[in-house]
Amino acid sequence: MRDQVHAAAGPGRPGLQVLVSVVLAVMLTLGVVPPAATAATARSVSLAAGASGWVRIGAKRTSSIAAATVTLPAAGPFDVGLQFRASGHDSGYRALLTVAADRTVTGGFRRVDAGTETGLGKPSVLAIRAAAGAKLHVEAAAVGSRVVKLYLRAWLEGTQKPSNWLLSAGDATADRIRSIGRTYLWARSHAAGPLTLPYAGTSSKSFSQAKALAIGLGDAARAAAAGGGQDTFSIAIIPDTQAETNLVQNTPFLNRTTWLAATKDAFDLRYVLHTGDMTNWGWLDSGQLSRAKAAMAVLTSAGLPYALAIGNHDTAAVGWNGVRGSTGYGGSAYMYNPECRRRLGAAACKSWLLVRRTEAFNTTFPLAGMGNVGGVFRAGAADNYWTSFSANSTDWLVLTLELWPRKGVVEWAKGVVASHPNHNVIIQTHNYLDRRGRIATSNGGYGATSPRYLYDRVVSRYSNVKLVFSGHTGRFTSRTDTNRGNTVVSFLGNDLGGPTYNPVRILTINTSTGDLTSTVYDPIRHGTSGTTTRAIRIIA
Repeated sequence: MRDQVHAAAGPGRPGLQVLVSVVLAVMLTLGVVPPAATAATARSVSLAAGASGWVRIGAKRTSSIAAATVTLPAAGPFDVGLQFRASGHDSGYRALLTVAADRTVTGGFRRVDAGTETGLGKPSVLAIRAAAGAKLHVEAAAVGSRVVKLYLRAWLEGTQKPSNWLLSAGDATADRIRSIGRTYLWARSHAAGPLTLPYAGTSSKSFSQAKALAIGLGDAARAAAAGGGQDTFSIAIIPDTQAETNLVQNTPFLNRTTWLAATKDAFDLRYVLHTGDMTNWGWLDSGQLSRAKAAMAVLTSAGLPYALAIGNHDTAAVGWNGVRGSTGYGGSAYMYNPECRRRLGAAACKSWLLVRRTEAFNTTFPLAGMGNVGGVFRAGAADNYWTSFSANSTDWLVLTLELWPRKGVVEWAKGVVASHPNHNVIIQTHNYLDRRGRIATSNGGYGATSPRYLYDRVVSRYSNVKLVFSGHTGRFTSRTDTNRGNTVVSFLGNDLGGPTYNPVRILTINTSTGDLTSTVYDPIRHGTSGTTTRAIRIIA
């Protein structure tokens, strides 16, 4: 039987009721009646046995959130849900609830193409008993393009709305639907006879992945994400936070790490990097280091391993307010602070020496706090070290290097990379790309070598080097370099946060295809920007 759309007839003359119902249903389907009109009063979708029905509730969008309230009929079984990105009735993504004959409710997701349905994720029985006459609220979202993410939650009238999504699934296949489409309230009968589903409270509006992630995943959704066997995982890269640790309230930094902890399952986060300048002049202001430590402790509590690079602002090279004759502290070179000679002696007051003084940072962030340390350049120091982790049967090595590293450090790094040919190597150092996204050729005036030196001797020479991360200058950008068939993607992140802005890059890696999807998120404002895609060849 062909799918039909019906609107329930109200009191009045039968012939006119039928005519109005048919006209209204057609207008809803074609989008002539605006969404607000469908939500104004209770209406109904009438279904013949085995038939489906649709009511348009939203305009054409790619990423959106929609909601509806349905009154559950006594007849069944039946499906009801929300359909996104629909070019027609037989296409799009469906977030659906199946009400069985015993009135249990199962939630799930399907992709529909020319009437063919493909299940996404694992259906889950919800803690809902769908008694006849009860009002069931359903809310769902479809967001993203490179990886389409679907979310769903449902609850009965009179019960608490779930604070998190109950279910989530992703679609990164070649068949995923990336184009805009309409949003429908959709239902399908599995009953032997006709049934009617009254509905009200429909809505649809634009939405984003950041907003979906801010809602978070409930226990069932987290379990599904953890056991879904997906080919993707993610790492987070925190840019310079020097301006944030100046803030006594510590709101941006704490908010960012709290957000990462809350969304680790949604992203399948395996590792977190910080590319340096954790503080502004923390070695002279213990409060800055304390605030940084408190923020990073959130990740430790969440079981998220991390590696920290040391920036110039994390060393004794920085610590003067720039006012001639003043001993005040600030973000300028400490060698010019008159206090330097009295505190350290004249011979020590040279930036190329001060940049290697990292005692305060190492005391606050000892090596023992880093994730799975495999080796160090200098015993007990977190200036140069490597760590490792595994994801989806692939091995990864994170090589953290000091700013403008000494030649001996570069030689040590070569040995680390060469001795791990089956690891995909990630290098992080505070300065590598300049503000235009070029490999920098300067040592900053007080470093030992330049980023170009590191590129020539390590990055370009070893085929297992895959990613390079840095901060220090510019904002957010990236570049790709290919040497002897090996592609290396380098990312810069240095857009300083503030009281109402705390950017963080999430890099999602597909271990089957080598595809990289980078998105810069703003947890405080629930925004995103700068999504880019690249590809590398992953060592499996």
